[in-house]
Amino acid sequence: MPIHLQCSLVSTFELHPTFCFTLLGTFVIYAWTRPSRPAWLTVLVIAVGLRTACAKLMGGLGTYYGVWWISWGAFLGLASLMVLVAQVVRSRGLSSAERNFYRSTFYAGAVFPVCSLLIGYTVPLSVWLRPRTYDAFLLAFDSGLGFQPSFILGRLPLKSYHSWGLTTVIYYALALVTCILYASHLAAGRAHKRQPVMILALLLSLMVVGSAEYLIYPAVGPGHAFGELYPRNPPLLTQTTIQPMAAPDVPRNCMPSLHLAGALVIWWNSCFWPRWGRWLAGLFVWATIFATLALGEHYLVDLVVGVPFTLVFQALWTVSIPLAQSARRTPLVIGIVLNVAWLVLLRYGLRVWLISPLISWGLILLNVAWCLVLERRLSSTAWRTVRDAGDIVDSVSPSRG
Repeated sequence: MPIHLQCSLVSTFELHPTFCFTLLGTFVIYAWTRPSRPAWLTVLVIAVGLRTACAKLMGGLGTYYGVWWISWGAFLGLASLMVLVAQVVRSRGLSSAERNFYRSTFYAGAVFPVCSLLIGYTVPLSVWLRPRTYDAFLLAFDSGLGFQPSFILGRLPLKSYHSWGLTTVIYYALALVTCILYASHLAAGRAHKRQPVMILALLLSLMVVGSAEYLIYPAVGPGHAFGELYPRNPPLLTQTTIQPMAAPDVPRNCMPSLHLAGALVIWWNSCFWPRWGRWLAGLFVWATIFATLALGEHYLVDLVVGVPFTLVFQALWTVSIPLAQSARRTPLVIGIVLNVAWLVLLRYGLRVWLISPLISWGLILLNVAWCLVLERRLSSTAWRTVRDAGDIVDSVSPSRG
């Protein structure tokens, strides 16, 4: 479950590991531009200074698993942004191509930390707007499968400190891997390679719409909703009152799973990576599935709904294919229909799912398989279109200063 970095001064200082990984991603984006040696040295000196100052002023850097290296991400990312600001200011006397290069790099490095902060500030509002959640409905659906996946997997990390800690690292690392994907697409564009997907628009719209959907179907996850029972004593279906329930003041960020959505975006858009990178992207999907369930952050059905949800945005932003073509239009429409159908049935038609585990498992397999087939067709058509059109890019990559 999420662990907060806590350093004590007069009040509690919190720096969430997810934000550290996000800023580490900013550093990765900057590093992908191949900065000069003086720029590298400046970033490292500033990062060391910031880390030292934080440790002294705040009394430490926290106690969560891996803090000694994860916390470096925050300072390296902030240092990178500071150096980029200086380079943007200095570029006023350079060519327009060089000015655009530094500005676009700064925007690329700043966009995800800014979005992370904005989304974080909406958490109290979501808790105020939706004090009661639908966790009982999701728990009932998972119970109808014949077992509780999140409760069973939740017992595994408890067997050792390191297994639990590594599971939390996987959960938090999504922001970093997302930035790696974005950086690789930026680098491909600057290398005169046309991309079939508008990856930044995809990621941002995914976050915005997903956050809005949390208000439509609020849920907090079994680890929060059933804290005293999780993971040793899963509630029996016969003992569960299926109605909106009071929940702790934690983010209502369960349905659909944006964690799985992000991992799928990485996997689906890593086609031009080396084979080993593609394999790692696929492995990250499975590791994310395990971490989200084992930490009690999601139910299995949240992950299932996340598949058609992600398909919608993958089709929406695969701009190399005209929207009129069925290879793009069909997954867009099917993704929307499946996403809405899941939300409605999980709220008002739960009795249908509970008739037999065969019904629930059959619909899960159909949902996932159908979406994967549609995405495969979409991806194949998109890359074939790009290859037929040739590598085209309008941006210019100037020399680095």
